[in-house]
Amino acid sequence: MTTATTSVSAPGAAPVQRRPRLPRWARFVIPLGVVALFWVATLGSYFYQEPNLSDPETLSPLGTGRHGSSQLAEMLQARGVTIERVTSSKAAIEAAHNRDATILVPAPDLLNGTLVLGLLGDPGRHRVVLLEPRLLGLFTSGVPAQVVRTRWAPKAVEPDCSKPEAHRAGPATVFRLRYGGSGLAIRCYQGGLVGDYVDDVEVLLVGSTNPFRNDRIGELGNATLATELLARHDLVIWVDVHARERLDIPPFEFELPDYARGELDRTNTGYEIVDAFPVQLWVTIAVLLVAGVLLAVAKARRLGPPVPEPLPVVVPAAETVTGRGRLYRRIRANQASLATLRASAVARLARTVDPFARAPDHGLDVPGPRRDAFVRTIAARARVPEPVVATVLFGPLPADDAGMVAAVADLDRLVATVLQPPGPRSDSSSAPNRPPEPGGSP
Repeated sequence: MTTATTSVSAPGAAPVQRRPRLPRWARFVIPLGVVALFWVATLGSYFYQEPNLSDPETLSPLGTGRHGSSQLAEMLQARGVTIERVTSSKAAIEAAHNRDATILVPAPDLLNGTLVLGLLGDPGRHRVVLLEPRLLGLFTSGVPAQVVRTRWAPKAVEPDCSKPEAHRAGPATVFRLRYGGSGLAIRCYQGGLVGDYVDDVEVLLVGSTNPFRNDRIGELGNATLATELLARHDLVIWVDVHARERLDIPPFEFELPDYARGELDRTNTGYEIVDAFPVQLWVTIAVLLVAGVLLAVAKARRLGPPVPEPLPVVVPAAETVTGRGRLYRRIRANQASLATLRASAVARLARTVDPFARAPDHGLDVPGPRRDAFVRTIAARARVPEPVVATVLFGPLPADDAGMVAAVADLDRLVATVLQPPGPRSDSSSAPNRPPEPGGSP
Protein backbone atom coordinates (compact mmCIF):
# COMPACT_ATOMS: atom_id res chain seq x y z
CA MET A 1 0.00 0.00 0.00
CA THR A 2 1.54 3.32 -1.03
CA THR A 3 0.75 6.75 0.37
CA ALA A 4 0.82 9.73 -1.99
CA THR A 5 2.46 12.88 -0.63
CA THR A 6 1.63 16.36 -1.89
CA SER A 7 3.36 19.65 -1.21
CA VAL A 8 1.38 22.86 -0.68
CA SER A 9 2.88 26.00 -2.23
CA ALA A 10 1.78 29.57 -2.65
CA PRO A 11 -0.63 30.38 -5.48
CA GLY A 12 1.23 30.86 -8.73
CA ALA A 13 4.46 29.37 -7.38
CA ALA A 14 6.16 26.48 -9.07
CA PRO A 15 5.68 23.13 -7.34
CA VAL A 16 8.52 22.12 -5.06
CA GLN A 17 10.54 19.26 -6.53
CA ARG A 18 11.77 16.90 -3.87
CA ARG A 19 14.97 15.02 -4.41
CA PRO A 20 14.39 11.27 -4.50
CA ARG A 21 15.78 9.52 -1.44
CA LEU A 22 18.46 6.93 -1.88
CA PRO A 23 17.44 3.35 -1.23
CA ARG A 24 18.39 1.87 2.12
CA TRP A 25 21.10 -0.38 0.70
CA ALA A 26 22.75 2.62 -0.99
CA ARG A 27 22.79 4.60 2.26
CA PHE A 28 24.55 1.65 3.86
CA VAL A 29 26.96 0.74 1.07
CA ILE A 30 28.15 4.22 0.01
CA PRO A 31 29.79 5.18 3.37
CA LEU A 32 31.42 1.77 3.62
CA GLY A 33 32.65 2.10 0.05
CA VAL A 34 34.19 5.50 0.79
CA VAL A 35 35.99 4.11 3.84
CA ALA A 36 37.17 1.06 1.89
CA LEU A 37 38.41 3.27 -0.96
CA PHE A 38 40.32 5.41 1.53
CA TRP A 39 42.05 2.40 3.07
CA VAL A 40 42.82 0.87 -0.32
CA ALA A 41 44.42 4.11 -1.48
CA THR A 42 46.35 4.42 1.79
CA LEU A 43 47.66 0.86 1.68
CA GLY A 44 48.50 1.17 -2.01
CA SER A 45 50.53 4.33 -1.38
CA TYR A 46 52.26 2.68 1.59
CA PHE A 47 53.35 -0.42 -0.32
CA TYR A 48 54.37 1.74 -3.29
CA GLN A 49 56.71 3.79 -1.09
CA GLU A 50 57.97 0.82 0.96
CA PRO A 51 61.22 -0.64 -0.45
CA ASN A 52 61.22 -4.31 -1.38
CA LEU A 53 64.36 -5.82 0.10
CA SER A 54 64.07 -8.92 -2.08
CA ASP A 55 64.58 -6.76 -5.19
CA PRO A 56 68.29 -6.89 -6.25
CA GLU A 57 68.31 -3.13 -6.96
CA THR A 58 66.83 -2.05 -3.61
CA LEU A 59 69.43 -0.14 -1.53
CA SER A 60 72.16 -1.47 -3.79
CA PRO A 61 75.08 0.68 -5.02
CA LEU A 62 74.22 -0.58 -8.51
CA GLY A 63 70.50 0.19 -8.26
CA THR A 64 69.38 3.18 -10.33
CA GLY A 65 65.65 2.94 -9.56
CA ARG A 66 63.60 4.77 -6.95
CA HIS A 67 64.74 2.51 -4.13
CA GLY A 68 68.30 2.07 -5.37
CA SER A 69 71.39 3.78 -3.88
CA SER A 70 73.44 4.64 -6.97
CA GLN A 71 73.37 8.38 -6.17
CA LEU A 72 74.77 7.77 -2.69
CA ALA A 73 77.53 5.61 -4.16
CA GLU A 74 78.46 8.37 -6.61
CA MET A 75 78.59 10.94 -3.78
CA LEU A 76 80.90 8.70 -1.76
CA GLN A 77 83.17 8.06 -4.72
CA ALA A 78 83.32 11.81 -5.36
CA ARG A 79 84.71 12.22 -1.83
CA GLY A 80 87.41 9.64 -2.51
CA VAL A 81 85.73 6.73 -0.70
CA THR A 82 86.22 3.26 -2.12
CA ILE A 83 83.16 0.99 -2.26
CA GLU A 84 83.46 -2.78 -2.11
CA ARG A 85 80.23 -4.66 -2.72
CA VAL A 86 79.88 -8.04 -1.00
CA THR A 87 76.95 -10.44 -0.89
CA SER A 88 77.36 -12.25 2.45
CA SER A 89 78.35 -11.68 6.04
CA LYS A 90 81.37 -13.93 5.67
CA ALA A 91 82.63 -11.93 2.69
CA ALA A 92 82.16 -8.67 4.62
CA ILE A 93 84.21 -9.98 7.55
CA GLU A 94 86.99 -11.10 5.22
CA ALA A 95 86.97 -7.74 3.36
CA ALA A 96 87.23 -5.77 6.63
CA HIS A 97 90.01 -7.90 8.08
CA ASN A 98 92.96 -5.75 9.23
CA ARG A 99 91.51 -2.64 7.51
CA ASP A 100 89.76 0.55 8.62
CA ALA A 101 86.32 0.35 7.05
CA THR A 102 82.66 1.30 7.35
CA ILE A 103 80.29 -1.62 6.82
CA LEU A 104 76.82 -0.65 5.50
CA VAL A 105 74.06 -3.23 6.06
CA PRO A 106 70.80 -2.22 4.29
CA ALA A 107 68.96 -5.43 5.38
CA PRO A 108 70.31 -6.48 8.80
CA ASP A 109 67.38 -8.83 9.50
CA LEU A 110 68.36 -10.99 6.51
CA LEU A 111 71.87 -11.72 7.82
CA ASN A 112 72.77 -14.71 9.93
CA GLY A 113 73.99 -12.60 12.87
CA THR A 114 77.72 -13.31 12.59
CA LEU A 115 78.83 -9.94 11.17
CA VAL A 116 79.43 -7.97 14.39
CA LEU A 117 80.77 -11.04 16.18
CA GLY A 118 83.25 -11.64 13.36
CA LEU A 119 84.60 -8.07 13.64
CA LEU A 120 85.27 -8.20 17.38
CA GLY A 121 89.00 -8.21 18.10
CA ASP A 122 89.90 -7.80 14.42
CA PRO A 123 92.80 -5.35 13.75
CA GLY A 124 91.60 -2.02 12.40
CA ARG A 125 88.81 0.41 13.17
CA HIS A 126 85.30 -0.51 12.09
CA ARG A 127 81.93 1.25 11.99
CA VAL A 128 78.81 -0.82 11.24
CA VAL A 129 75.72 1.07 10.00
CA LEU A 130 72.47 -0.93 10.20
CA LEU A 131 69.38 0.39 8.39
CA GLU A 132 66.03 -0.20 10.12
CA PRO A 133 67.08 -3.21 12.20
CA ARG A 134 64.21 -4.92 13.93
CA LEU A 135 64.05 -7.92 16.26
CA LEU A 136 66.74 -10.16 14.70
CA GLY A 137 68.95 -7.28 13.63
CA LEU A 138 68.85 -5.71 17.09
CA PHE A 139 69.54 -9.02 18.80
CA THR A 140 72.66 -9.71 16.72
CA SER A 141 73.96 -6.12 16.72
CA GLY A 142 75.12 -6.22 20.34
CA VAL A 143 73.61 -2.77 21.03
CA PRO A 144 71.28 -2.69 24.09
CA ALA A 145 68.39 -1.09 22.23
CA GLN A 146 64.84 -1.99 21.26
CA VAL A 147 62.14 -0.50 19.02
CA VAL A 148 59.83 1.66 21.15
CA ARG A 149 57.79 3.30 18.38
CA THR A 150 56.98 2.67 14.73
CA ARG A 151 55.60 5.14 12.17
CA TRP A 152 54.03 4.46 8.79
CA ALA A 153 56.12 7.18 7.16
CA PRO A 154 59.41 8.79 8.23
CA LYS A 155 59.29 12.20 9.86
CA ALA A 156 61.82 15.02 9.50
CA VAL A 157 63.19 15.99 12.93
CA GLU A 158 66.12 17.97 14.31
CA PRO A 159 69.31 16.15 15.40
CA ASP A 160 69.20 17.28 19.04
CA CYS A 161 72.62 15.75 19.72
CA SER A 162 76.30 16.66 19.60
CA LYS A 163 77.44 14.00 17.15
CA PRO A 164 79.37 15.79 14.35
CA GLU A 165 77.75 13.91 11.47
CA ALA A 166 74.22 14.75 12.64
CA HIS A 167 75.15 18.34 13.51
CA ARG A 168 76.49 18.99 9.99
CA ALA A 169 73.45 17.36 8.35
CA GLY A 170 70.73 19.16 10.29
CA PRO A 171 67.09 17.99 9.94
CA ALA A 172 66.71 14.62 8.19
CA THR A 173 63.95 12.05 7.70
CA VAL A 174 65.32 9.24 9.86
CA PHE A 175 62.55 9.17 12.47
CA ARG A 176 60.49 6.15 11.50
CA LEU A 177 61.68 3.47 13.91
CA ARG A 178 62.40 4.98 17.29
CA TYR A 179 64.97 3.10 19.34
CA GLY A 180 65.31 3.26 23.08
CA GLY A 181 67.54 1.73 25.70
CA SER A 182 69.69 2.54 28.69
CA GLY A 183 73.38 3.31 28.43
CA LEU A 184 73.43 4.21 24.72
CA ALA A 185 76.45 6.34 23.82
CA ILE A 186 74.76 7.97 20.79
CA ARG A 187 71.15 9.19 20.66
CA CYS A 188 70.07 11.60 17.91
CA TYR A 189 66.90 12.54 15.98
CA GLN A 190 64.62 11.63 18.91
CA GLY A 191 65.84 8.03 18.81
CA GLY A 192 65.89 7.71 15.01
CA LEU A 193 69.71 7.39 15.13
CA VAL A 194 71.31 5.61 18.08
CA GLY A 195 74.54 3.74 18.57
CA ASP A 196 77.06 2.31 20.95
CA TYR A 197 80.44 0.58 21.01
CA VAL A 198 80.55 -3.19 21.12
CA ASP A 199 84.12 -3.73 22.31
CA ASP A 200 86.10 -1.85 19.63
CA VAL A 201 83.36 -1.81 16.95
CA GLU A 202 81.08 1.23 16.60
CA VAL A 203 77.52 0.11 15.74
CA LEU A 204 74.95 2.67 14.53
CA LEU A 205 71.22 2.00 14.15
CA VAL A 206 69.37 4.17 11.61
CA GLY A 207 65.56 4.19 11.88
CA SER A 208 64.81 4.90 8.20
CA THR A 209 66.19 4.08 4.77
CA ASN A 210 65.16 7.45 3.25
CA PRO A 211 68.62 9.14 3.40
CA PHE A 212 70.13 6.21 1.46
CA ARG A 213 67.56 5.93 -1.39
CA ASN A 214 67.61 7.72 -4.72
CA ASP A 215 64.04 9.07 -4.36
CA ARG A 216 64.59 10.59 -0.89
CA ILE A 217 68.29 11.43 -0.68
CA GLY A 218 67.72 15.01 -1.90
CA GLU A 219 65.30 15.92 0.92
CA LEU A 220 66.55 18.22 3.72
CA GLY A 221 69.86 16.95 5.11
CA ASN A 222 69.49 13.32 4.01
CA ALA A 223 72.41 13.38 1.56
CA THR A 224 74.77 15.01 4.07
CA LEU A 225 73.80 12.62 6.85
CA ALA A 226 74.23 9.50 4.70
CA THR A 227 77.59 10.52 3.31
CA GLU A 228 78.90 11.67 6.71
CA LEU A 229 77.94 8.37 8.34
CA LEU A 230 79.60 6.30 5.62
CA ALA A 231 82.67 8.48 4.91
CA ARG A 232 84.22 7.94 8.33
CA HIS A 233 86.87 5.76 6.66
CA ASP A 234 88.17 5.61 3.12
CA LEU A 235 86.60 2.18 2.57
CA VAL A 236 82.88 1.30 2.56
CA ILE A 237 81.98 -2.38 2.49
CA TRP A 238 78.46 -2.55 1.12
CA VAL A 239 76.69 -5.76 2.23
CA ASP A 240 74.27 -6.20 -0.68
CA VAL A 241 72.10 -9.10 0.54
CA HIS A 242 68.50 -9.66 -0.68
CA ALA A 243 67.73 -13.14 0.67
CA ARG A 244 67.90 -14.62 4.13
CA GLU A 245 71.29 -16.13 4.92
CA ARG A 246 71.67 -19.59 6.32
CA LEU A 247 72.85 -19.85 9.89
CA ASP A 248 76.05 -21.88 9.82
CA ILE A 249 76.09 -24.03 12.95
CA PRO A 250 79.02 -26.39 13.43
CA PRO A 251 77.82 -29.99 13.35
CA PHE A 252 77.79 -31.90 16.60
CA GLU A 253 76.82 -35.41 17.47
CA PHE A 254 74.79 -36.71 20.36
CA GLU A 255 73.27 -40.02 21.30
CA LEU A 256 69.63 -40.50 22.02
CA PRO A 257 68.80 -42.41 25.21
CA ASP A 258 67.48 -45.93 24.88
CA TYR A 259 63.76 -45.91 25.46
CA ALA A 260 63.32 -49.65 24.95
CA ARG A 261 60.92 -51.29 27.36
CA GLY A 262 60.05 -54.85 28.12
CA GLU A 263 57.05 -56.88 27.08
CA LEU A 264 55.81 -57.59 30.61
CA ASP A 265 52.58 -55.58 30.47
CA ARG A 266 51.72 -56.02 26.79
CA THR A 267 48.99 -58.23 25.37
CA ASN A 268 49.44 -61.00 22.86
CA THR A 269 46.21 -60.85 20.84
CA GLY A 270 47.84 -60.89 17.44
CA TYR A 271 46.58 -57.40 16.54
CA GLU A 272 49.48 -54.95 16.32
CA ILE A 273 47.45 -51.90 17.25
CA VAL A 274 46.16 -53.63 20.38
CA ASP A 275 49.47 -55.17 21.41
CA ALA A 276 51.31 -51.86 20.93
CA PHE A 277 49.75 -50.43 24.13
CA PRO A 278 49.67 -51.77 27.68
CA VAL A 279 46.62 -53.51 29.08
CA GLN A 280 45.99 -50.69 31.54
CA LEU A 281 45.24 -48.30 28.66
CA TRP A 282 42.51 -50.49 27.19
CA VAL A 283 41.02 -51.11 30.65
CA THR A 284 40.87 -47.36 31.26
CA ILE A 285 39.20 -46.77 27.89
CA ALA A 286 36.63 -49.50 28.58
CA VAL A 287 35.83 -48.06 32.01
CA LEU A 288 35.38 -44.57 30.53
CA LEU A 289 33.05 -45.91 27.83
CA VAL A 290 30.92 -47.75 30.39
CA ALA A 291 30.79 -44.64 32.56
CA GLY A 292 29.74 -42.56 29.55
CA VAL A 293 26.93 -44.99 28.68
CA LEU A 294 25.67 -45.02 32.28
CA LEU A 295 25.77 -41.22 32.41
CA ALA A 296 23.80 -41.00 29.16
CA VAL A 297 21.20 -43.42 30.51
CA ALA A 298 20.94 -41.45 33.75
CA LYS A 299 20.55 -38.12 31.93
CA ALA A 300 18.15 -39.43 29.26
CA ARG A 301 14.49 -38.40 29.27
CA ARG A 302 12.13 -40.89 30.79
CA LEU A 303 9.42 -42.12 28.43
CA GLY A 304 5.84 -41.93 29.67
CA PRO A 305 2.42 -40.41 29.07
CA PRO A 306 2.14 -36.67 28.40
CA VAL A 307 1.96 -34.56 31.53
CA PRO A 308 -0.52 -31.68 31.41
CA GLU A 309 0.97 -28.32 32.24
CA PRO A 310 -0.80 -24.99 32.80
CA LEU A 311 -0.62 -22.50 29.98
CA PRO A 312 1.69 -19.57 30.71
CA VAL A 313 -0.87 -17.11 29.33
CA VAL A 314 -4.63 -17.52 28.97
CA VAL A 315 -5.93 -15.87 25.79
CA PRO A 316 -9.67 -15.31 25.26
CA ALA A 317 -11.19 -17.29 22.39
CA ALA A 318 -12.38 -14.16 20.59
CA GLU A 319 -8.86 -12.74 20.48
CA THR A 320 -7.51 -16.06 19.23
CA VAL A 321 -10.04 -16.16 16.40
CA THR A 322 -9.39 -12.52 15.50
CA GLY A 323 -5.64 -12.98 15.47
CA ARG A 324 -5.87 -16.12 13.35
CA GLY A 325 -8.14 -14.37 10.91
CA ARG A 326 -5.75 -11.45 10.56
CA LEU A 327 -2.89 -13.82 9.87
CA TYR A 328 -4.92 -15.53 7.14
CA ARG A 329 -5.78 -12.13 5.69
CA ARG A 330 -2.15 -10.99 5.68
CA ILE A 331 -0.99 -14.05 3.74
CA ARG A 332 -4.11 -13.95 1.50
CA ALA A 333 -5.11 -17.48 2.48
CA ASN A 334 -8.73 -17.19 1.33
CA GLN A 335 -9.23 -20.86 0.56
CA ALA A 336 -7.64 -22.00 3.82
CA SER A 337 -9.85 -19.58 5.75
CA LEU A 338 -13.04 -20.85 4.11
CA ALA A 339 -11.95 -24.48 4.62
CA THR A 340 -11.49 -23.78 8.34
CA LEU A 341 -14.91 -22.14 8.60
CA ARG A 342 -16.57 -25.03 6.76
CA ALA A 343 -14.91 -27.62 9.01
CA SER A 344 -16.14 -25.75 12.11
CA ALA A 345 -19.65 -25.45 10.66
CA VAL A 346 -19.80 -29.13 9.73
CA ALA A 347 -18.68 -30.08 13.26
CA ARG A 348 -21.43 -27.91 14.83
CA LEU A 349 -24.09 -29.27 12.50
CA ALA A 350 -22.91 -32.84 13.13
CA ARG A 351 -23.27 -32.34 16.89
CA THR A 352 -26.75 -30.92 16.28
CA VAL A 353 -27.80 -33.94 14.23
CA ASP A 354 -26.20 -36.44 16.63
CA PRO A 355 -25.25 -34.95 20.02
CA PHE A 356 -23.40 -38.13 21.00
CA ALA A 357 -21.11 -38.17 17.97
CA ARG A 358 -17.46 -37.25 18.49
CA ALA A 359 -16.05 -34.56 16.19
CA PRO A 360 -13.00 -36.48 14.94
CA ASP A 361 -15.12 -39.52 14.12
CA HIS A 362 -18.00 -37.99 12.21
CA GLY A 363 -16.50 -39.23 8.90
CA LEU A 364 -17.76 -36.30 6.83
CA ASP A 365 -14.37 -35.27 5.45
CA VAL A 366 -14.62 -37.63 2.45
CA PRO A 367 -17.54 -38.27 0.11
CA GLY A 368 -19.62 -41.32 0.92
CA PRO A 369 -22.93 -42.59 2.24
CA ARG A 370 -22.44 -40.90 5.61
CA ARG A 371 -21.92 -37.50 3.97
CA ASP A 372 -24.96 -38.03 1.72
CA ALA A 373 -27.14 -38.90 4.76
CA PHE A 374 -25.78 -35.85 6.59
CA VAL A 375 -26.62 -33.57 3.64
CA ARG A 376 -30.17 -34.97 3.44
CA THR A 377 -30.74 -34.41 7.16
CA ILE A 378 -29.44 -30.80 7.03
CA ALA A 379 -31.50 -30.08 3.91
CA ALA A 380 -34.64 -31.39 5.61
CA ARG A 381 -34.09 -29.30 8.71
CA ALA A 382 -33.24 -26.14 6.81
CA ARG A 383 -35.90 -26.79 4.12
CA VAL A 384 -33.21 -26.24 1.49
CA PRO A 385 -32.51 -28.40 -1.57
CA GLU A 386 -29.82 -31.00 -1.07
CA PRO A 387 -27.58 -29.68 -3.94
CA VAL A 388 -27.55 -26.27 -2.28
CA VAL A 389 -26.48 -27.75 1.09
CA ALA A 390 -23.79 -29.86 -0.57
CA THR A 391 -22.45 -26.81 -2.41
CA VAL A 392 -22.42 -24.60 0.70
CA LEU A 393 -20.71 -27.18 2.94
CA PHE A 394 -18.55 -29.19 0.55
CA GLY A 395 -18.51 -27.27 -2.73
CA PRO A 396 -15.46 -25.92 -4.58
CA LEU A 397 -13.53 -23.16 -2.87
CA PRO A 398 -13.77 -19.66 -4.46
CA ALA A 399 -10.69 -18.04 -5.94
CA ASP A 400 -11.40 -14.34 -5.30
CA ASP A 401 -12.43 -12.13 -2.42
CA ALA A 402 -16.00 -11.60 -3.68
CA GLY A 403 -16.63 -15.34 -3.89
CA MET A 404 -15.11 -15.74 -0.41
CA VAL A 405 -17.52 -13.20 1.10
CA ALA A 406 -20.53 -14.77 -0.63
CA ALA A 407 -19.55 -18.31 0.46
CA VAL A 408 -19.11 -17.22 4.10
CA ALA A 409 -22.49 -15.48 4.03
CA ASP A 410 -24.21 -18.62 2.67
CA LEU A 411 -22.47 -20.75 5.30
CA ASP A 412 -23.56 -18.46 8.15
CA ARG A 413 -27.14 -18.38 6.87
CA LEU A 414 -27.33 -22.16 6.63
CA VAL A 415 -25.92 -22.72 10.13
CA ALA A 416 -28.25 -20.11 11.60
CA THR A 417 -31.26 -21.72 9.91
CA VAL A 418 -30.42 -25.23 11.19
CA LEU A 419 -29.60 -24.11 14.74
CA GLN A 420 -32.74 -21.94 15.06
CA PRO A 421 -34.99 -23.47 17.72
CA PRO A 422 -38.19 -25.06 16.32
CA GLY A 423 -41.44 -23.13 16.61
CA PRO A 424 -44.30 -21.70 14.61
CA ARG A 425 -43.23 -19.73 11.60
CA SER A 426 -45.05 -16.62 10.50
CA ASP A 427 -44.88 -14.85 7.19
CA SER A 428 -42.90 -12.00 8.73
CA SER A 429 -40.31 -14.37 10.19
CA SER A 430 -39.82 -16.52 7.16
CA ALA A 431 -37.16 -14.31 5.65
CA PRO A 432 -34.27 -15.74 7.67
CA ASN A 433 -35.33 -19.26 6.65
CA ARG A 434 -35.25 -18.72 2.93
CA PRO A 435 -32.97 -21.17 1.13
CA PRO A 436 -29.39 -19.91 0.77
CA GLU A 437 -28.24 -19.48 -2.75
CA PRO A 438 -24.65 -20.37 -3.51
CA GLY A 439 -22.65 -17.33 -4.52
CA GLY A 440 -25.19 -14.91 -3.06
CA SER A 441 -24.34 -11.82 -1.11
CA PRO A 442 -24.65 -11.63 2.68
